[in-house]
Amino acid sequence: MTVRANLSWVAADLAVGGDLSYDPAKAAAQFANILASGVTHIVDMRSEANDAARWSGSGVEYKWLGTDDRAGHTVDPRLFDAGVRFARTARRSGGKVLAHCHMGVNRGPSMGFAILLDRGHGAVEAFEMIRAARPQAFIAYAEDALLAHGARHVAKGGHARTCRRELKLLRAHVAETMTPSKVGFIQRAMRQHRLDDLRPPA
Repeated sequence: MTVRANLSWVAADLAVGGDLSYDPAKAAAQFANILASGVTHIVDMRSEANDAARWSGSGVEYKWLGTDDRAGHTVDPRLFDAGVRFARTARRSGGKVLAHCHMGVNRGPSMGFAILLDRGHGAVEAFEMIRAARPQAFIAYAEDALLAHGARHVAKGGHARTCRRELKLLRAHVAETMTPSKVGFIQRAMRQHRLDDLRPPA
């Protein structure tokens, strides 16, 4: 069986996903798969781990922007700002970005969402692009990413009402589309991921 990296391509040069397996053999195969896919830049959103040493010397530029993932948590806008700048640099050089966390449900997809906003996509469009590519994504910090984007927009002379309108549209869209069945699917996917890959090898 071919072991593939835990990532989903949202655009030709942007992927979101989870981290490498605990199993060393699987992790090595996933590492090779990421390299073969053409990823040149990685944004790691995990507070609980840092893979800088693993990627050192691989040719991939690695940026650690660790943050937590728990109920009630908000992501510091400076992390989104740093990730967006990193993604801009990657795009200018013709690179491909992977934004990831542990399971690829909240933090990594939220950074992917921030990058899409910076590229000019509307909030609802960006949200749906990620959900279409990665159905198990919940994108819990989408509002944090949108507020950080709005602050950058205002700092450049834009109008705050644009962000308020996008925030209103996003909230309405999430309320309408994230039905109990979809949330249940995400929860089942998370449980299966834990069963499949979260236990360190014996």
